[in-house]
Amino acid sequence: MNQWSRRRKRIILALILFVLIVLIGLPIFFLLYRSPTCFDKKQNGNETGVNCGGSCQLLCTAESLPLTLQGDPRVLKVQDNTFELVAVIENSNVSGEIYRAGYVFKIYSLSSSIPIKVVEGETFVPKGATFAIFEGPFVLEEGVNPSRVTFEWKEGNLAWRRNATKLPELVVKGVNLSREDTRPRLDVTVGNNSLESVSNIELIALISNEAGNMFAASKTFIDTLPVGVNTPIVFTWPSPFSEKVLHTKIIIRVLPDRSFIR
Repeated sequence: MNQWSRRRKRIILALILFVLIVLIGLPIFFLLYRSPTCFDKKQNGNETGVNCGGSCQLLCTAESLPLTLQGDPRVLKVQDNTFELVAVIENSNVSGEIYRAGYVFKIYSLSSSIPIKVVEGETFVPKGATFAIFEGPFVLEEGVNPSRVTFEWKEGNLAWRRNATKLPELVVKGVNLSREDTRPRLDVTVGNNSLESVSNIELIALISNEAGNMFAASKTFIDTLPVGVNTPIVFTWPSPFSEKVLHTKIIIRVLPDRSFIR
């Protein structure tokens, strides 16, 4: 066999191989290939962790700043044997939120190292905001006097996600506290300066004494606040305040849906 014949056979074999790759190999490749996604339980694409970071909505824990308590959590007496719990928390992540974050309150008496009551729940953590978690009112057995409360997150379910939407512009004005010696009443006006209606609005009133310590709180909701509307809101308490009020603060949080309203 001369050199030209051998060369011709090689060319023919190469062409046959190329045709087989095009006709069979490429369809099989595209049939089996799966492009990287944020749900494939693998770190791929531009992800900085498994299904988090990069272009994924889910943020990696290492990319988020920790949530910080603003002061100690408080157990507040409403009236005989009836109490409430409040923790004020700051989220410094300007574009990071948590849809459902689990938490635990543990209430202790002065003479016990074992909690007299444990309260668990889930809450929405808004991006770049200070918010409050409010539990209660609840009743303890007669004679049981809670002296302190602790608060902690259930770290295993703090799933951060990216949110680049603009926050609603809600304003509080006209704050007026009255009847402190009988049945305290706090009147405020809440306005919506946003470009669209806002729904599922939680409002928590925090009342502090001359030392700056919170000693009373109350919570209410607004179902929907239309654009440009101002609505009056009233917070009330069933018993007189036992301390002189120095400061009143209203914390507003817009919740993702009505499942958080209770």
